[in-house]
Amino acid sequence: MRFNAYDNVQHKSVTASSVAVQSISGGSAVNQDSIDTVQDANVGGAESLMVHVRAEIASGSPTAATLAFKLQESSDNSTWADATDNTGTVIGATLNVKTVAVDSYVRVEGIGLNRKRYLRLVYTPSFTSGTSPATLVYGEVIGAPGNGATLPVRTAISNT
Repeated sequence: MRFNAYDNVQHKSVTASSVAVQSISGGSAVNQDSIDTVQDANVGGAESLMVHVRAEIASGSPTAATLAFKLQESSDNSTWADATDNTGTVIGATLNVKTVAVDSYVRVEGIGLNRKRYLRLVYTPSFTSGTSPATLVYGEVIGAPGNGATLPVRTAISNT
């Protein structure tokens, strides 16, 4: 099996494609910039990727605060659909950001095979009460482009 960024992010050829930290408030979905898995020099040629999302503690003293994120894919960078794993579950998670910063990692396989060319993260915040609550969010896609390394997979569960 080829090198997998999710299983070993310490490999010297792993690179990332990311965006600056965003402050998200309200309850509407916010789309991250798309990543071209063919042309992006940071991920082009990778067979699998790791998505890392970090959300900071919510400001504005809400009584509840979560941030849901999901991965979407597109063939044309215009029409988007939720990316699903091999069980049909949307790739993503919901993070509780009321009292602690949270990191989440997901593996995405099938790049260049059964995945569409463009990927993006979509963030949807949810706040209860508070004074103008918001949370800081950072997302990145990490890949190992074209390195040809072969390492064993360290997990028996695939989140493709």
